[in-house]
Amino acid sequence: MDAIDFLLLRYGDLHRRLIDDLLGKLAEGQVRGRPHPGVNTVAWLLWHTARIEDVGVNRFVLDRSQVLDDGWLERLGVGRRDVGTGMRDAEVDELSARIELPALRGYWQAVSARTLAALETLRGSDLEVVVPAERVRRVATAEGAVAPGAEWLTEFWAGGRSRGWVLAQTPLLHVYGHYFEARVSAGLWGVRSP
Repeated sequence: MDAIDFLLLRYGDLHRRLIDDLLGKLAEGQVRGRPHPGVNTVAWLLWHTARIEDVGVNRFVLDRSQVLDDGWLERLGVGRRDVGTGMRDAEVDELSARIELPALRGYWQAVSARTLAALETLRGSDLEVVVPAERVRRVATAEGAVAPGAEWLTEFWAGGRSRGWVLAQTPLLHVYGHYFEARVSAGLWGVRSP
């Protein structure tokens, strides 16, 4: 088994479970609302993880356009290109209230499909290639992937990360972390997942 096969072993199940368990089992108000002060909304968590994956895989690993640029910004109805890191509670609440939930599911699925297609093209030494720091900084600033106030994220990503690192981090490890955060939110609403 190589690194891509290992990633694929968990990727599909995690991405299906996250979207189906959360959007399928929670009422709209539970997806958009906070079950407790300081807890992120499920809508924001899904949007944020999809944005991070879209930027990481498409801009950093492959240096091609984001899925967001295929008309999703308008369909989602959120009006912001950044990944959401550093958003204030009021901004999270506004995004969660206005995001189009069917479009969020569609965007999630489109990002997942593009990631799976990308994984089919990468093997072996492709994963060792370091993502150029200048590309990361350009995407973060000129393309608006990182909002003002969250510049630490730009430097974190620009720190000599390999394609393999980005592929392990953005569509898998980062998603896992927020998946469990979203399960806590669902649990606080009284909804249990297997």
